[in-house]
Amino acid sequence: MLVTASWVESVKHLTGLKAVSQIWSQNPAWYFWLKNMSGAYSLELEKSATEKKDHLNWYNGNFSIKYFPHPREEVFAAFSFQEQCFAHSEFFDRTHTPRFEDKEKIPATLFNVATLEYATGSDDAPAILSLTSLDALRMSWQQETVQKYSMFPEEKIFKRGDIDRNVPGWELGLALFDRLLSLYSFYSKSKPRRVAMTRSAGFEYVFDPIHGWQCEDSSDLNMYSLNVFFVPETKKVDRSIEKMMDRRCIGEGQELLYDREFLCGHFHSATDQFSLPVFLNELWWSLAESDYKSELASTCGCA
Repeated sequence: MLVTASWVESVKHLTGLKAVSQIWSQNPAWYFWLKNMSGAYSLELEKSATEKKDHLNWYNGNFSIKYFPHPREEVFAAFSFQEQCFAHSEFFDRTHTPRFEDKEKIPATLFNVATLEYATGSDDAPAILSLTSLDALRMSWQQETVQKYSMFPEEKIFKRGDIDRNVPGWELGLALFDRLLSLYSFYSKSKPRRVAMTRSAGFEYVFDPIHGWQCEDSSDLNMYSLNVFFVPETKKVDRSIEKMMDRRCIGEGQELLYDREFLCGHFHSATDQFSLPVFLNELWWSLAESDYKSELASTCGCA
């Protein structure tokens, strides 16, 4: 999907995708650069599994979404002191992504903003793409702490109650997810059949001087999950597929904010959508019917 889309300039222009590059690592992974954003994203497969439900085999992939902010971006200040130190350092190159030689030196816990799940069956089967994140990914200190790292000359003093990280995870994750849904529509020639969004109680990480970093419930944070179900027009939606959709729409402890079927195969705006922290993109539907061609001289990407 990503290789095919990178050949077609019209699709890149419509989706606001500047470039995609494969990351040579142990797990399948890619970098993304979007228009109107100075930083870069990474999407990396963390784990995969197969499950059998109602005589259907479903193949699931869970991906991490990271964002590497440019130091001149406003959102840069929301990232932690450690993340800012790395972003300013020689560990990153001019593309605002980790240098190949230094990628493994950057802790895997840094720069995370969201998670993505992709589930599908065999060829010509329905597919589910889900985005999950908090509206703010927050870390704070409950005692005065001097933050410093041996590889960096900088240090910073945090007082009790100071916030070290307050990243708008949902907003950043959604920017990439929106593009991926558009690319999937173009590549698979299928459209969203159903869109559902849930909300659940949020949490934050607090440093306790006795127990270290602890995950605590937070009344002012929300965990959101957006599930988009793609079904090929040639595929009959039987009861087993409907049951799979229902199971993934809402889980225990989640509040269903939005749930709508698009049986006609076309996008229709709705007034209830405007109260959500997401806007459905017409491209998720229209690109499935498009016939844009590659304008490159060869399909290998060489101009």
